[in-house]
Parts: sequence; C-alpha cells; structure tokens
Amino acid sequence: MDYLVLKHAHAGLAYLSVTLFAARAALSYARPALLQGKALRIAPHLIDTLLLAAGVTLAVLAGFSPHNQPWLAAKLVALVAYIALGSIGLKKLHGSPWRAVVLALALAMPLYMIAVAKTKLAWPF
Repeated sequence: MDYLVLKHAHAGLAYLSVTLFAARAALSYARPALLQGKALRIAPHLIDTLLLAAGVTLAVLAGFSPHNQPWLAAKLVALVAYIALGSIGLKKLHGSPWRAVVLALALAMPLYMIAVAKTKLAWPF
C-alpha cells in the first residue's frame, strides 16, 4: 500500500474516531439510551482498530519506533490516556460533576496527538 494513502487514511480515521467519541459524549448527556444501539457499540471499535492498524503500519514502513522516537512514545501514552479517560467518562461517572471534566480531558488527548504528529515533537506547544 502506498505510504501517503495510508497516512491520509490514518488521519481520516483519527478525525472520524474523535468526532464519533465527541458525539457519543454528547449523547451520554442528551439521549443515553441511543448509546446502546448496535451501531454505536460496534463502530467505535471497528474505526479504532483500523486507526491503530494504520498507525502501526505507518510506523513500521517508516522505520519509527517509540524507543528511538520520543514523539511516537508520547502519542502512545496519550492514546492510553484517551482510552482510559474516555472509558471512565462514558461508563463510570454517570451523574458525577467530574464527568464533564474527564470527557474534556479525553477529548484533549487526540488534539495533543494530532499536534505531536504534525510537529514530531513530544511537547509541540
């Protein structure tokens, strides 16, 4: 597969993943019952699996390793934080005043990852 095509697919999947997460976060407040639909339970896993596969493939094709590329290690740490915060925010904090804070922090992680990807700096700000 062409590297540039894969890179654009990865970026598109990242934007789709974040948009879907934001929509799910909003639905968790407005219409939580909709989150139980089959499509909203399966689509995030499918999109995120494709996103991760594209990212790993890009890293392998480019010869990048988190051991010698601090920016890639930073993206992976942010990915784990995104997953943890998103899961906690969507599943465990119903009714808590901290829920909005945790969901906002979860949404900040992909923004950080995008900035890191564009600058190749672990601290892009």
